[in-house]
Amino acid sequence: MKVKFLFLCKRYYTNKDLIADKFGRLFHLPLQLVKNGHQGLVVAADYRNKKSEILEIANFSFYSIPFALLWPFSFLFKMYRLFRQCQPDIVIASGDSHFGAIGLLLAKIAKIPFVFDVYDHYASFGTNKVPGMKSLYYLALRKADLVVCASIPLSHFVRKYNQSVIVIENGVDISLFKPIDKQQARVRLGIPNDRVIVGFFGSIDKNRGIETLIEAGKILRYTYPSLQLLLAGKLGISINLEKPWIDYRGVVQQKEVVLLINACDVVIIPYLPDSQVELSNACKIAEYLACGQPVVTTRVANYADIFATAPDAVCEPGDPIDMAHTILAQIQAQKVVEFPKNLTWEQLGKKLSQALLTII
Repeated sequence: MKVKFLFLCKRYYTNKDLIADKFGRLFHLPLQLVKNGHQGLVVAADYRNKKSEILEIANFSFYSIPFALLWPFSFLFKMYRLFRQCQPDIVIASGDSHFGAIGLLLAKIAKIPFVFDVYDHYASFGTNKVPGMKSLYYLALRKADLVVCASIPLSHFVRKYNQSVIVIENGVDISLFKPIDKQQARVRLGIPNDRVIVGFFGSIDKNRGIETLIEAGKILRYTYPSLQLLLAGKLGISINLEKPWIDYRGVVQQKEVVLLINACDVVIIPYLPDSQVELSNACKIAEYLACGQPVVTTRVANYADIFATAPDAVCEPGDPIDMAHTILAQIQAQKVVEFPKNLTWEQLGKKLSQALLTII
């Protein structure tokens, strides 16, 4: 059975551009639905630019439309016109509370099923400080015909409001994220081969545990004086990274992230526990594993379960001594967790395709 869908979301998320970077679930899940025989289009709200754009991939369209939260009427008009032209069998919304509410309204108008993709706890987003936004989030959760969650902990939370839930994790493009020879990666990045490299690649925010990682690095340098921290990502907090043994690359393209991961001896997820982290599924988990690298993670969310075959790679959050001990063990053991084949976008797309057929 072929399903016609409209996928409503935002253009920029996790500091990536849906259209330019072709990144993440908001790009790959609708694209995989088309590859599974369905038809549809993506309408992406653009908070940053004032010009509409269209990206065509294999007869599949991504529409980027300017959006202002305090004056959304132009976006709503253009989006509704595309909705009428598409005449979908189903509406899928993702990215934030208000997209869930808009998607729900469209589905009610057309009397078709509504799917709410919840890749994070949207109530913790900054936009949800606007009065009424959290109410829209919980309304969309309760009224959705299907809620798609990016993690098992998030699915447990959502089931308090809706029993129709499926888990579809954040996947990875294995044509891009794959093992590369470490020496070759270091040559291309200008990193000396005699360094011991521990890497983190993602947003540097208050709940990311970078301060703990730096303190752990100081401890590790007593054992490995050549140790360096290799970091990349948007800097969202005030922190001193101006140290000779910290190599901060700023915001980089995905292709460079692949090189950075492969240049490391160990990559790390040093997150601290909070309401958002405990319900999330970090994109970098699949990216690290697809590159075949030894990983260290803190004991947050269900990450210890994901790394169950490498229990010594899990440390306590916010504890630099335990983190240093765990990183040291991984530098020496080089324990690699096998990449789960179900985390390819192809497999995740098939799972979503099958789930949609159950509610049509």
